[in-house]
Formats: sequence, structure tokens, C-alpha cells
Amino acid sequence: MLRKFAVVTDSASDILPATARELGVSVVPMRINMGGEDLRDGIDVQTGQYLDLLRTSEDLPRTSMPSPSDFIEVYRSLAIRGYTDILSIHLSRALSSTVEIPRFLSGSMFNDVNIEVIDSRTASVAEGALVLEAAAVAEAGGTIDEAVAKVLTLRDLIKIQFVPRSLTNLVKGGRATALQAVAASALRIRPVVGFNGKGEMHVVQKAHGTRRAAGFMANTLSDQEREQGALIYFTLHTRAEKNVERLEAAVRERVPGSACGGRATIGPCIATHVGEGAIGVMSYPASLHSTMLRSEEMFLSL
Repeated sequence: MLRKFAVVTDSASDILPATARELGVSVVPMRINMGGEDLRDGIDVQTGQYLDLLRTSEDLPRTSMPSPSDFIEVYRSLAIRGYTDILSIHLSRALSSTVEIPRFLSGSMFNDVNIEVIDSRTASVAEGALVLEAAAVAEAGGTIDEAVAKVLTLRDLIKIQFVPRSLTNLVKGGRATALQAVAASALRIRPVVGFNGKGEMHVVQKAHGTRRAAGFMANTLSDQEREQGALIYFTLHTRAEKNVERLEAAVRERVPGSACGGRATIGPCIATHVGEGAIGVMSYPASLHSTMLRSEEMFLSL
């Protein structure tokens, strides 16, 4: 049975491929340039392979937006299947121009299809949560207007933060200076990186050591719980099992009224910036979490 609308996203959403298939989410791959070779995220290179390359590469791999033809192929396929409404949710415009492609196509090439485009103003599993909650609305027989309203509400409430193991990749990517990296290393400073209301990555706290950084993130969730009620949260990492376990313990202690949905792996787009050994957490009100989503199977994991 054809749902009332289709959902499209990009691979920066870090959604588990099996879950995307099950919920009918079309995922357009981001591009990764490694040594002059153009690779499609999740197709030509997997997250584990990418983390290996991040560890050994002198030059930071570059992520870039999908090609317009990738979007055209997806939209055309959905139109042929009979969809007249498509909700397309994408990586923050402050990090990538990806969202501009569906915006252009919706007004030029697909006049017979209503394509609603949303800038997630975030990335990784926070973007993925918006996508999956929209897909759950479609699965339940809801309309695209209902899904848009839910996504926009959730976009204002969802939080995601990361703690890089070092500033090395942020320096390579032009988001921190070498002097900042040296100072942070000497003082054992672990910056906590988040997103502001415009979808820009910025340092929200400079903590002395990973333990205090984890404590800061746990306190952020505690504040969020007081404001929004019980949360569902996901911990994130790039091969940092011990540190993410410490983070989980801190969060359990400080937000006992909220539920952990599981542990996810940060995919290539954000891993490029935070590097291997990073940890993080994403959270949003449990009241906005669809019961049909099996939280432990929503996002990438190694």
C-alpha cells in the first residue's frame, strides 16, 4: 500500500540501512574524496573503513554533497511509483550545500510532485532522528503536513553534542587553529562541540579532561529533562568504548527519568571533524518518539 508521502534524506543522517529500507526512507549518499578518489558514503566506503583512513591519512578526507543526478534518480523513482508528496530532510546548511539541491529541483524539474524540503540544522543521528520520526508518521498513515509540523517542533528541541579526542581534525578542517590545538592538548582541554540555532557547529564548553566533558554533557541532559520532561537519548562515539561507557554512567546518574535508546557510531560526515576517539550524546523529548521505532535499531553501529 502506497503511503501518503515519501521521505528522503542524505547519508549524513547516520541511519542504519536496514531501518531505512524497512521504513521506506530513501538515502542519498554524501561524497567523500580520499586521495583524489570520489567515493559514495555507505556504498563505496563504510564507516569502519572510513575511521581507519582517518587514523592513517595525513590529508583530511573531504566530504561533499551528493550529485544532483543522485537526487534526480531518487525523486524520479518515487514519482514513478506514484508519490505526489515527498519530504526531503537534510544536513545543516551551515555544514553543507546539500539541502540546496532538492530546493532547486523542487522548483524546476518536478513540478508535478510536491517536494517539501527541510534544513535539519543539525547532523548525524540528530538529523537521523528527524528523518525517522517523519517516516514513522508516514508509516502510521499520516500526512506530509503532519510530518512537517512534527519535524519542525522536534528540530527546535533536539540536542546533540560531541567531544573530540583532540582538535587535530578540526584544525585540518579549518574549524580550529593549530595554536588552539596545542593549548588544548597541553591543558588537557576537551572542547564540547554542539549546534546553535542556525545549525552551525561551535564550542559550547571547554572542559579539563574527558571525564569533566562527559559530566558537562550529562548536566546538559539534566537541564533539558527539567525543561522538556522525560527524554530518549543516544550515546555516540568513534571507537571510544571506554569513554562512552563513562558518559553513559554519568547520564544514567543525572537523568534517571529518561531512557537510553542505544549506542550509535558517528558516521563519516561528522567523524571527519571530530576524528577517532570522540564521544557524544543526542537527546529529545520521549513524548515525540514514535513507539513504532525500535530505538536500538535506528542508527549506525560498528
